[in-house]
Amino acid sequence: MTGERRDKPNAGALDRGGGDSLSLTTTGNQGLDVLADAIAERVFQRLAAVQERNKGRLLDVSAAAEYIGRTPTALRHLIAKKTIPSVRRDGRVQLDRQDLDNWVELSKTRG
Repeated sequence: MTGERRDKPNAGALDRGGGDSLSLTTTGNQGLDVLADAIAERVFQRLAAVQERNKGRLLDVSAAAEYIGRTPTALRHLIAKKTIPSVRRDGRVQLDRQDLDNWVELSKTRG
């Protein structure tokens, strides 16, 4: 049974609301399949949480650093030097996506 498709309706189909589903294969070991499905679900939940966190206009330092491809420490240095504007609210430092996009555009060199 290794490599065979699951016979149950919707078994092995991962549907995340868009109507698209991904057909999966079975390993032939039900316990291993359950474990793989659980791991896949956990990974999906974590990715969905990151996407949800990044939807807003204001990003925290970690999300903003990831957005521009820098480390949080490097981004904090840019904030301290006032190279990138920040929003300080309730003791938190946040960055506006538009300011990050502007910084990227201004950092481009013509070669």
